[in-house]
Amino acid sequence: MLVAKNLRLKYPNANKKIFDGLDITIKEQEKVLLLGPSGSGKSTLLNVLSGIVPELIELPLKYDQLDRDVNSGVIFQDPDTQFCMPKVYEELAFILENRQVPREQMDEEISKALQSVGLSVNKDQYVNQLSGGMKQKLAIAETLLQNANTLFLDEPTAMLDVEATEALWSKIKSLWTNQTVLIVEHKVAHIWEHIDRVILFDYDGNIIADEQPQSILTNYEHLLTEYGVWHPKAWDYAPQPIKQHTVEKTDYQLRLEQCTIKRDKRALIKINELTINQGEWITITGANGSGKTSLLESLMQLIQYEGTMYFNNKIIRKIKDIAHHAFLVYQNPELQFITNSVYDEIYVQYSNYSDTEAQQKTEAMLHELNLTEVKHQHPFELSVGQKRRLSVATALSSEAEIILLDEPTFGLDSHNTFNLIKLFQERINKGQTIVMVTHDSEIIKRYSTRRIHVENKQLVEMLGEAHV
Repeated sequence: MLVAKNLRLKYPNANKKIFDGLDITIKEQEKVLLLGPSGSGKSTLLNVLSGIVPELIELPLKYDQLDRDVNSGVIFQDPDTQFCMPKVYEELAFILENRQVPREQMDEEISKALQSVGLSVNKDQYVNQLSGGMKQKLAIAETLLQNANTLFLDEPTAMLDVEATEALWSKIKSLWTNQTVLIVEHKVAHIWEHIDRVILFDYDGNIIADEQPQSILTNYEHLLTEYGVWHPKAWDYAPQPIKQHTVEKTDYQLRLEQCTIKRDKRALIKINELTINQGEWITITGANGSGKTSLLESLMQLIQYEGTMYFNNKIIRKIKDIAHHAFLVYQNPELQFITNSVYDEIYVQYSNYSDTEAQQKTEAMLHELNLTEVKHQHPFELSVGQKRRLSVATALSSEAEIILLDEPTFGLDSHNTFNLIKLFQERINKGQTIVMVTHDSEIIKRYSTRRIHVENKQLVEMLGEAHV
């Protein structure tokens, strides 16, 4: 049983407490889903109940009672935070060593774990060479190897495509019968009918409902919508697609000719010709590990490739040739933070303005993306959803003609996702271009002007009705 009574917790630089007198009890073998807006403390609660806080992350907290399960496993939103070995097999072997599994049994157990999550790698595969989705599969595989009594799942499928999400939830559900499971998840479609309770939090980390799933949906749909929860009817409240006019002549154009996108000398995507024009909203899809992120990094000249790229018919050879024209937002937002506060992270993007104008624009962007309350915090102290919004805010604050986004909505609630969509639409209307890697089928269906799919190492233009 997991118990927290009168839990109080506050980040050192935060304006208010995350929890102020929280009481929660999770019974043995219960399957419980935590819902609430981004920044309401759901992931922090998992860290407390799993012992990560304060044993690994020192945060000031107080409580009257705190009961944990020492034999627990955690799957994080960001899989990089739980790896400690350089190679995939070493990572999984480390788990088995802690369980004192005999060496002669390890290879078989590792192979079964990798097969169960659909991750095909060789024994010499380095973890840092995996895509974000492949890392998430590895994180799930190693958690399954722990044979834990309690599972803490913090957005375990956030970086996976639709097929992988369905397959992994099927696998987890087939194994959790005798386990206590506490879940933070935005994509609830695959688990809504398989959980015992839903606990709903408000913006201040207070529990406002604790009932069965159907009762929550029936009685609290208005709050689910207000708090940005991805309930089954959430997309009914999404922004309407805007009709965009076809641009015959563009002010700028990014073009690739006879390019091969590579990673560690391995060819991932072969491109005969790709043209990106002003005012387009291009979505890029494909299986995990197919090279989508590598394509974006190649456009920014961050990794080597074969072939030729042009911006307005001028050959691009170095980062400085494209840096003023394109801005990349990484899948992992922490890779691009360069200052010690949320405020400064945005303010630095307005260095070409006067101090007064820069302050006004920074405050406006903080307000637009619901980051005002955390503006004095260090970016690494934010929730994953807040980090994602901050990373996108830096791009939207730039003067770049083309914004490259790698899974910009993963980990976001519906409220903040819809807010970002509105901002992207505004940028499109102003003549900027959005190139987005995404697994979100609704965004692709509703908003993209072009849909590109990576298949068999080729870029395939997907036909069908699009909003143009």
